[in-house]
Amino acid sequence: MISTRFGKKDLKLMRETFASLHGRVLDVGCGSMLDRVGFSPGDEYIGVDITKSKYTIALADVHKLPFKNESFDSCICNAVLEHVKEPEIVLSECNRILKRGGVLWVSVPFLQHIHAEYDFRRFTGQGLTYEVEKAGFHVDRLHGSYGVVDNIEYLLYSVVGWRVVRDKDYKSIGSVIYILILGILFFVFKVLGVLFNSQQKRDFIMQHHLI
Repeated sequence: MISTRFGKKDLKLMRETFASLHGRVLDVGCGSMLDRVGFSPGDEYIGVDITKSKYTIALADVHKLPFKNESFDSCICNAVLEHVKEPEIVLSECNRILKRGGVLWVSVPFLQHIHAEYDFRRFTGQGLTYEVEKAGFHVDRLHGSYGVVDNIEYLLYSVVGWRVVRDKDYKSIGSVIYILILGILFFVFKVLGVLFNSQQKRDFIMQHHLI
């Protein structure tokens, strides 16, 4: 799992959801997500990824999970499906390793810049629901985290704001003016977001879908 966008709303929902997970929990494509969440969910947490991190307990391709059938109570798949070649296989593997009545938590981006070497796709809410149900799951909840204005703000940062961070040029007059203008624009978008980002508007353009 490479980087993705996590705002305060995402982290709050993730922490609430993870606190409700029980038993053995498998984190598919774990990366370093727990650094942001702040705690390990469930009674036993197992992270699996193709690359090593401090949370990776098993090194494996998530298309073929090295675990027995029905051996986990909960499964996390956070910002992974857009990075794998065959998401339907990964979801089927999640279904295979979950016990009957087990819980799968999925998060994917929708409107986000290309952010990794392997970045294959984006999902709409309907498309994600289809893939999850095709793998044998029942969708309990579908949630979009960000509205239209939030996404304009995010894309503005993705296109131009990162340049200052990349170049670490914080002191030149040009950069100071640049940062000041961005700060004003972000503030305006924050205000507009509070005024206009209703749940109905989020349905048109959502940043993450959580199941």
